Amino acid sequence: MKYTGQFRIKKHLYFTPHTKIEKDETIGLEIEEYAFDLYYMEEIEKIADENRFLIDMVGKVENVQEIIKTKKNNHETSRLKFEISDGRFRVKVTLFEEFGNMVEEKFKKLDENEIYVIICCARVGRYEGKRYFLSQYNVNSILLSKENVHIGTPNLTNYPATRIHINPNHYSINELKKNLAKKRKLQHDSPQDDVVIPKLTVKQIRQIKPDFNKKEVICEVSVKKLEEKSSWYYTKCTDCDIEIFRENGIFKCSKCNRIFPYPDKRFRVCTLCSDNTGSIAIIFPASEVSRITDTAVVDIHSECLTEKDEDKFPDVLKIFLNQKYTITLEIKEENIKKGSTVFEAKEIVATMDICDSFDPNTNQRVETNEASAIKDMDEEEANNQTPQTGNSTNMKSRARKNVEPVEYDVNGNNHFKNIKK
Repeated sequence: MKYTGQFRIKKHLYFTPHTKIEKDETIGLEIEEYAFDLYYMEEIEKIADENRFLIDMVGKVENVQEIIKTKKNNHETSRLKFEISDGRFRVKVTLFEEFGNMVEEKFKKLDENEIYVIICCARVGRYEGKRYFLSQYNVNSILLSKENVHIGTPNLTNYPATRIHINPNHYSINELKKNLAKKRKLQHDSPQDDVVIPKLTVKQIRQIKPDFNKKEVICEVSVKKLEEKSSWYYTKCTDCDIEIFRENGIFKCSKCNRIFPYPDKRFRVCTLCSDNTGSIAIIFPASEVSRITDTAVVDIHSECLTEKDEDKFPDVLKIFLNQKYTITLEIKEENIKKGSTVFEAKEIVATMDICDSFDPNTNQRVETNEASAIKDMDEEEANNQTPQTGNSTNMKSRARKNVEPVEYDVNGNNHFKNIKK
């Protein structure tokens, strides 16, 4: 079916009255126990006012409240409120009636500091926010439209299809635990006020000495080249979190010996980045590539007709080319002691720059006569409201001659100098 942009995933199965389903009596395809379409917490604001979507989200449970019971019209209702966090963002969750009561009972049996959940098919809304009516009138004070606007914090609530998985054996839970552990260790090793990530040029990064005591640096670079010949994705074990390879036609983890009929695939985009001091190779991580492109490897492979097409460098990744980013780099032992100029990015933020000078130690200001002429022209056009003839291709700029002031007599006795023709 043709993709209309209504859903995040481009391919869907639609069941009609003519659809027939038969049970597979053979061995069949081994399918993972869980399959989620996890949504980034920072993106939830974009769909908070959409009623069409049910989303999946993973997080650590925090701030669990007691069951709230209310009574209205002799009918008692209950709701459970808590938050889930990924270490950077928090999302409020409200579960109603029996579903909330069931979840609370399970929470009570667990250590409140070690509860991780994946909420599947949750509804997004703005529960307990304020409502406003925005009215639009014409010049004759006649009401044209009246819109009911709900202002409040995005909130996840339960729906008939909602399921909650508590501490499941899923790679997203394992990664979340590792990220939170790293954050706690960083906060423990150095106080919050002392954590300052230095901003360096490429030349300074390449000249880092062995006694450099920072694990991260920030640089502003432009992506000059994408390595399209090397693999743009890799396969990994969801339990051991290590890269796995195909051996004798199957994917097998060398650590846990688990066999994957269809392994988890992640982005690994190799780039050559530069500023005005030099160039370095930077590997863009899977999480940042997925966030920026809003896609996953499996989405790209679903469009491929053959297995050979899956290795072709996809066009969606070419959006990085010639773009400028502020990148947080991880400084590893091979970069310091072995002089490796290949770095791994940790965070990627788009940058809007006026010029190609990325030296953080200088504040260059470039002024030219052409720039001044353009500025004067723009101001003059803004005042006179004249057409933009300054962009004409047959128009040449000339240096303005010095003008000598001439006295003017209101009685008509003016003494003009002869003007050379």
